[in-house]
Amino acid sequence: MVKILTKWCLLLPLQGALLSAVVAGPPAVTRIVIRGAEQVTDGWVRTDGTTSFTAPTLAGHGRPWSAYDHILMRFDLQSVHALQHGRVRKAVLRLHVLEARNPQRKVTQVAPAMTHWNTCATVSSPLGDKSGWPQRAGHANVQYTMRSELQTGKVICQPGKIDFEITEVVRRWLYRGMPNYGLMVSTSPAIFGKPDQGSWSLLCAASEAKEGTRPALIIDMEGVPPSPDEVASRALALYPSAALPPIKDPYYMVYYNAGSRVQWRQLPTINMTTYSGQGAWLAPRGVANLTWAEGGPIDWLPDRTAYQNYYTNVAQANTIGFCGHESNLQGAQLGWLVDAFRAAERKFPERLSAYYYRGESKMAEAAGQKHIDLLIQEGYTSTHKQFPLRGFAISLEGIKKRIDTARAFGAIERHVVMLGHICRPEDYHPGHALTPENLDTLIGELRRYAPEMPGIGFYGANGQKLALDCDRLAHKHFVKPAPEVVILEPQFEATLATAHVVIRVEATAKSNREIALYRWFIDNRLVAETDRPAYVWDLRGEHPGQHWITVHAVDNGFHRSATQIPVRVAPVQRREPGKAGA
Repeated sequence: MVKILTKWCLLLPLQGALLSAVVAGPPAVTRIVIRGAEQVTDGWVRTDGTTSFTAPTLAGHGRPWSAYDHILMRFDLQSVHALQHGRVRKAVLRLHVLEARNPQRKVTQVAPAMTHWNTCATVSSPLGDKSGWPQRAGHANVQYTMRSELQTGKVICQPGKIDFEITEVVRRWLYRGMPNYGLMVSTSPAIFGKPDQGSWSLLCAASEAKEGTRPALIIDMEGVPPSPDEVASRALALYPSAALPPIKDPYYMVYYNAGSRVQWRQLPTINMTTYSGQGAWLAPRGVANLTWAEGGPIDWLPDRTAYQNYYTNVAQANTIGFCGHESNLQGAQLGWLVDAFRAAERKFPERLSAYYYRGESKMAEAAGQKHIDLLIQEGYTSTHKQFPLRGFAISLEGIKKRIDTARAFGAIERHVVMLGHICRPEDYHPGHALTPENLDTLIGELRRYAPEMPGIGFYGANGQKLALDCDRLAHKHFVKPAPEVVILEPQFEATLATAHVVIRVEATAKSNREIALYRWFIDNRLVAETDRPAYVWDLRGEHPGQHWITVHAVDNGFHRSATQIPVRVAPVQRREPGKAGA
């Protein structure tokens, strides 16, 4: 008999990881109860060769020097209609214990079986023929069919109803392609011969028992399947490409005015620039070039509407993104610029937007509200001698004050400091030259003062040799201390064909730090942030074809690393999973 109940409830946190980035309102929960002989196959096998798959009771006894029992049961899951639902909220195996004696408080374990069995099964064969149970060290045993990593246990000392939560088991049956070979319920270890492994009595009602006492699998399903047409709306954030920062690389390493391709080939750590004529050449190499956007004031942008139209057009014309030049707008007019960023972000959320920032609170607030992806602070402590120090240069304390403004508006993780100018030694004002040594000290101080900042920047002014040190120091202070991270599953270039796929990573922090956060990306989309190294990806919400999985590991010192693999998503199956024995 199958009972289906529907009710409304609050969304509980999903085990393991988020399945969807956005959930609108409390989802409907459908309860499915599977019980009875038409839907359940159950019985027991005993180490003395005795079996029963027709009795109204399930024996799970332990008799020293004699025999020990193992209970097998399998539920037909076709009535669940899993592909019509979003996910399994909770699943419980309910047994009715008729007799229990457990003086040694032995634990009764429940686990999915790894072996196909039928009602001819015995302690030596899952099919009652020459087939055998799984082996360990060359010895077969019925107990070895239990999938230990998914088992759950309870101490049963008295008769009555007892529930085992098996949510993860049912999730794997319904959505992750694990064959439904049913469950084993056993208090016994693997038995060879007739040893003394303890004494207990356990008798449960079978599916042939009277109504109300039969074993039941109670499954709460919630949500609806995601649609491939709604991938953007489900994302936490969108970016231009999985091949560019901040996805492929978790830091913004900005260098303005690097110049020639020869110079660029010598800057492997740098992954972003602005206003470069080399953009088409740089992008395939993983470097994002942000195009010019006027900051103002300027006569051809006379009002708010003009700014909004202009920034939206700039975003439309440049698939990677744009960077607003520093602005001298004042008062309410600065709000025009904020509205322009907001309009461009609303129309083209996947474009990367940046702004050359000089401490304006309105721009910091806009970044904190996620209307600007990156504030690039003009933190020039030294300048080319053609520029006067007064009015162009800033002290370290001035840089920190601008950092404080960004932090106050929640934009510190959208803020980097651009140091400079990066010149030849003879091009600095006397006594104000930047050197590898003082750049090293400066970057180190900024890392200590604001470790949340996701990178660093440099303003190039024909200092090709010093640029190499900038790249080296960016690697030293950001990349080298970052965690090691690798995607364990799925495999590189795997073809994925189940409704749900678990992405699992292994990350190791350095210098006694700990991993604090994982960021999960599918293609150009940030889909989840978790504190656990696993994420459940629902492939029903994806178009078939190649996709890129990227995972960032962030430690508690804000050091970040990324790993990335390509996979191929097969067309999602339309046949309902979970048929008994399949």
